[in-house]
Amino acid sequence: MSEPSYYSKMVERNLGILGEERQEKLRNSTIPVFGVGALGSVSAEILVRSGVGGLRIVDIDHFEASNLNRQLHCYNSTLGEHKVDATKRFLLDVNPELRLDEFYVTDDDSIGQMLEGSEVVLMCIDDIIPSIHVARRCMEAGLPMIESVAMPYLNVRVFDKNSVSFETFYGFGTENMSIEELYNMSYEQKGKLVEEMIKTYAGIEGVLSFYNEGGAEKMMDGNFSTFAPMVWMQSAAIALEAVKLILDWGTISYAPDYAMYDPFTHKMVTHVGPDDRE
Repeated sequence: MSEPSYYSKMVERNLGILGEERQEKLRNSTIPVFGVGALGSVSAEILVRSGVGGLRIVDIDHFEASNLNRQLHCYNSTLGEHKVDATKRFLLDVNPELRLDEFYVTDDDSIGQMLEGSEVVLMCIDDIIPSIHVARRCMEAGLPMIESVAMPYLNVRVFDKNSVSFETFYGFGTENMSIEELYNMSYEQKGKLVEEMIKTYAGIEGVLSFYNEGGAEKMMDGNFSTFAPMVWMQSAAIALEAVKLILDWGTISYAPDYAMYDPFTHKMVTHVGPDDRE
């Protein structure tokens, strides 16, 4: 009798839930993860431990001390290291057989390479213009894009042909602008987009009550305070939504009609769309 493969031993505990056919489907899948900082690092590792066989990762940043409170692969030993390099090392330590491609810029060429042959996309970068760029390319390619924000309420949403667009959801008003025009926007214009994104969450009942005066001011200025339990909670939801999409499993959380969960009161919360904001 032959020795079970490394992969077989790694996913053995999954099979009582997924079964062999679904597990093999995950093994054959490839998922691009745009951004491997807070949300992306945790989501990526969950996917690898779930048995997803291929990842493509991209980030432009290096780890710094302010990342230690929430980013999975940020340690004292990785401070100053490029996030992609550190993430690659940790993910391959979980599964040395992982098909892993790494990128260090988010431009049109790298986005195209990231999306090619994939089934679902994780959007975990916090720069709005590249996010719009990726969202448009996903929509053109017919690929579902999963996105979340590290806030007190559990939230995850999918953008594809069954949903509104990423830009419409946040009320950016940029739908008729070209990618070139978006990248050439002034600092003030980009700031307006940040304001619209913040309004989406600040307008949800009870959200601002979780932030002290300084934290609320920072949030309204576009500088979110973050906390590991909130970040990792969203990351698990992002990874699970990707698995659900690949396996055609359960109900998908399409924007704009998705549910949010308040873990502090154990209640569901309603999303606030652009037309309902003050």
